[in-house]
Amino acid sequence: MPPLTGSIWELQQIQMSDGTLLIANPSQNYTAEFADDGQVFVRADCNRAVGQFEAAADGQISVDLGPTTLAACPEGSIGPQFLQAMDNASFYFFQNEDLFIDLTFDSGTMQFSSTPAPALVGTLWKLQQIQMNNDTVLVPDQPEHYTAEFLEDGTLLVRADCNRGRGQYSTTDDRSLEVSPIATTLAACPEGSIGNEFVQALGNSAIYFFQGGSLFIDLTADGGTMQFSAD
Repeated sequence: MPPLTGSIWELQQIQMSDGTLLIANPSQNYTAEFADDGQVFVRADCNRAVGQFEAAADGQISVDLGPTTLAACPEGSIGPQFLQAMDNASFYFFQNEDLFIDLTFDSGTMQFSSTPAPALVGTLWKLQQIQMNNDTVLVPDQPEHYTAEFLEDGTLLVRADCNRGRGQYSTTDDRSLEVSPIATTLAACPEGSIGNEFVQALGNSAIYFFQGGSLFIDLTADGGTMQFSAD
């Protein structure tokens, strides 16, 4: 039987008892990650929430979500229904390695499939893009030239195109991420480099989360989001 923790569970569908079927499209935008310390991290399309859960050996489960971000998701989103369903979790079980969560009052069932949960530490993260809140998108020509490596001792090693950098970082249980000023070499990189923007964005890190095996870092003051891949 798969464990509840240690995976990112991607929602496949919510089958309501009245016959309504809600399909998660794409499934990686609707996830639940149950941590060993009793926290649950939920992504509901363009919004996120952190809460607490309790799960018993007999399959009983309760979820208490905290405040949710309030972004306006695209038409067709089932984010609100997913959040409500998570708050109504009652009983969980596994079937063919999928996770099923029945809702209170027999009102429906959620079905999830698992993906391995990445780790912030121990991975060389390659930048894919920086999406700024003014709709500017910065895309590196060579992602392998823009990397971040978080070490266990709190050191952050950075490659920013033709320069190298080092700083310190700290995290909290709710996935907050704080990065100290990053000291870098001062080589003049070729035209088109986004090295300076990359270092500045890392210094403005606020929250990190995982989606579809990728690492995302939201910036302070809703400044934007960085996306990294591990390969």
